Amino acid sequence: MKLSAGMEKWGTAVLGLIAALLVAHLVSEYRSWQPGNFSAHAASPVVTAATMEKGTSHAANDLARYDPTVRFDALKQLDSRPLPDEGRNPFEYVGEAAPLPPPSKPEAPKLPPPPPPPPPIKAMGYNELPGGKGEAMVSFKDDMEVVHEGDVVGEKYKVVKITPTMIVFQDAETQKTFELSFPQ
Repeated sequence: MKLSAGMEKWGTAVLGLIAALLVAHLVSEYRSWQPGNFSAHAASPVVTAATMEKGTSHAANDLARYDPTVRFDALKQLDSRPLPDEGRNPFEYVGEAAPLPPPSKPEAPKLPPPPPPPPPIKAMGYNELPGGKGEAMVSFKDDMEVVHEGDVVGEKYKVVKITPTMIVFQDAETQKTFELSFPQ
């Protein structure tokens, strides 16, 4: 919404007047907070035995008996006293060294043996021969080979079984078998 130039000037003047009044109010409040204008004794309640029996707050009664005025002459007197002579350097350790704990034999955590590395063979595909026997295409160290049951791949892995979904190998060193699935 676009205002006319006259309305904009009047609005600016009204906002300036309000800001000036707020600043004047703030200054008057600040002046009333000055130490010379503060009356602490008038605000503190009088504590009597009768008010203590009526069940008023115990903390409020404890604070009411103290004088809130600051006595600068007493502070100056306390500051003028000499510091006590300690006779030692606070940055030097005085005393005996702590005894060393007895050496303990740390137990090494028993971890299971790491799993063997995966074989360097990947099953690539399956083909069924006319006689009903199957043959598999495998990748061994980036070489493609066609294998049948009983063949040895890489002088270590013997083909035990070939099915349309997987091929089973036996490791010659560990005598363990593992299965590889053909990609679908």
